[in-house]
Amino acid sequence: MPERDPQNLNFYWATLFVRTLFAQGVREVVISPGSRSTPLTLAFAAHPGMQTHIAIDERSGAFLALGLSKAKDFPACLVCTSGTAVANYYPAIIEATQTGVPMIVLSADRPPHLRNIGASQTIDQIKIFGDYPVFFHEVGEPKESNNGILRLEQSAKQAVRFSLQRNGVSHLNFPFSKPFEPDSEFLELIESDNEKLAKKSTRPFEVKTSAARLDEKLWKLISSASTPVIIAGTDIGTDQADSVSDLAKLMNAPILIEPGANIPSSKHTITGFDGFLRSKEISEELTPDLILRFGREPISKALQNYLSKFADVTQIRFMNEFYWGDENLTSTYILSVKGAFDVPEISVNPNKDWIRAWRKHQKEYYAFKEQLMFPTTPLTDGYVFHTISPRLLSKTFMMLSNSFPVRDLSLFGEYDGQHIFLNRGAAGIDGILSTTVGLSKGLNKMGILFIGDIALLHDSNALMYLSEVQQTLLIYVLNNGGGSIFKMLPINEYKKKYSRFFETPHNVSIAALCRAHKVKHTLITRPEQLIPGFESNIERSGAHIFECITDGEGSMEMRHKLWNYTPQKA
Repeated sequence: MPERDPQNLNFYWATLFVRTLFAQGVREVVISPGSRSTPLTLAFAAHPGMQTHIAIDERSGAFLALGLSKAKDFPACLVCTSGTAVANYYPAIIEATQTGVPMIVLSADRPPHLRNIGASQTIDQIKIFGDYPVFFHEVGEPKESNNGILRLEQSAKQAVRFSLQRNGVSHLNFPFSKPFEPDSEFLELIESDNEKLAKKSTRPFEVKTSAARLDEKLWKLISSASTPVIIAGTDIGTDQADSVSDLAKLMNAPILIEPGANIPSSKHTITGFDGFLRSKEISEELTPDLILRFGREPISKALQNYLSKFADVTQIRFMNEFYWGDENLTSTYILSVKGAFDVPEISVNPNKDWIRAWRKHQKEYYAFKEQLMFPTTPLTDGYVFHTISPRLLSKTFMMLSNSFPVRDLSLFGEYDGQHIFLNRGAAGIDGILSTTVGLSKGLNKMGILFIGDIALLHDSNALMYLSEVQQTLLIYVLNNGGGSIFKMLPINEYKKKYSRFFETPHNVSIAALCRAHKVKHTLITRPEQLIPGFESNIERSGAHIFECITDGEGSMEMRHKLWNYTPQKA
């Protein structure tokens, strides 16, 4: 049999593994070139049901897979060769683990007999990511035995199931000895067989979650509350979003929705709180008697202060069983709830004036903000968000870089609670552009990214993938000449050290980078250029970078004005 030919064994072994992944529902794989990973690479390439994406930089490729996994809500695979190639996956592995995103890492490795004797490109890859993966398996060298094949196929099933059930990364390490390449006739035979197998109906693995029933004590607390508040942090599962909305409707409670919460906007939605809730006078007026929390820890400083201010108020923290978060240490009760939960028809005691008070302050804050948001030259970061975010078409996805963009949308812009993506697990600026490319490919719909200049340069290798983007993708680069996030910290007062070591201004020409990668680029230096640039490109396919030259000092001044907002006296 040709599969037992030593020339073909590695490839056949990898083929059986890939076929099992396909049967479990896996469809996306990001492959980085390498020799030792040849069997895995060819096995994916020979399967017509697999969508293959090529990334020459493993770090960028891992974030691309992160974006695909976020978009599909299903694990994408990563394939790389041995050595430092796999080590470059680490930042994205951390991010995926911290945010509960399922992914599968398939690393090729030297076989045991080549380890620890100085063989080239050999490092210790056993549990290289420590405790971050939810599942690790050293696959072992290919075997012809039935038991070996059954264990191989079982490892593929485990990789998918653990990544979904435990919301994280599965890592499988594949040692291969030469030869890596099959003979050409056997490769063609496998491709033909894969064509037939792919046409057969497959039943992807599904994680079944039943709607949780919350206990009587909880509903008693909820029914007796007259001034409740719901705080929706990032990464609330889409299956839980409707339950949160139903709860707000039942209690007539305001929902304070942060970007990325995945809660659809409704009459209970409150935004602008990152500005008006910083006011001591307003926060005291809006004293709650119950706080319900969903999603991750607040990004907003105003929300963090609000939780700490009312630490003596009953706070119920709804958390995924594999994510523990209570940064302010204010939770009275912590409930582990995965997926949707039933909201019963119970009698509640809502204060009708309560949500009106929140809406009143939201309206007054936005009126104050409108008075401040006049066109300036040079531009401010806030004016870009203020101008562009309200013009986004429905169902457009948005990706926000960390540091100021994620905060500026909340402070200056407008947003629906849905279709916003963030990498808030470790809150790094690495891999933002790569993640966005993965989202664009996975969601297959129009998207927009707001990113700072340093974050773009940090992930500039991802520029080479923008030519593969089919849908409209508008990338707004807030180029304020460095890391302006540090302007909000005390280190900004140490002027002699601040600029060089923290703000890190650069002389990189982003336009030249775009030309080198054949990416469309528009330089925006004046307010009146924003809307025409947006409107002329919003329906054009492919990626387009708008480099907005903004004033870092002026942008910071504008933020402070909104942070120091106080209500107008009647």
